Amino acid sequence: MKIIRLFVIIFAIWGLASSCEKMKDLQFVRVANLQMDEMGMSKSIVRLTLAYYNPNNYRLQLKDANFNVFFDDTEVGHSLQDTMINIPAKDTFYFPVKLEVNMANVLKNAFTAFSNKEVTIKATGNCKVGKGGIYLPFPIKCETKQALNFF
Repeated sequence: MKIIRLFVIIFAIWGLASSCEKMKDLQFVRVANLQMDEMGMSKSIVRLTLAYYNPNNYRLQLKDANFNVFFDDTEVGHSLQDTMINIPAKDTFYFPVKLEVNMANVLKNAFTAFSNKEVTIKATGNCKVGKGGIYLPFPIKCETKQALNFF
């Protein structure tokens, strides 16, 4: 009798595991917003809104984002977000980011940025994405060109 129960349990676990659809990667869409909150000589506060698309047929949650931001391949800041973001199924969602920027690194490339009138913004790092209390690591990789409209 114990062997029959063991086979039933193994079959049930195998059936549940095989029926689970593999999660598709979230797709970076664009930087939806870029705004300067505080401007300082040593550090500044920048707010970004990143747009991502969830191609999955189910809702997800994103938490514990930890990433670095680069302007034209120079690291300018680090962000640690500990808020929970609900991600709708088959829809675009927006991820607000508050970033402390090291102005020394930004000023290194200021002349190049002003002469080009646009800057390449890249974010790399990790976060956790999941549902039902089960979260898996997910890489943050996005890159876009942003026009500089100071004047």
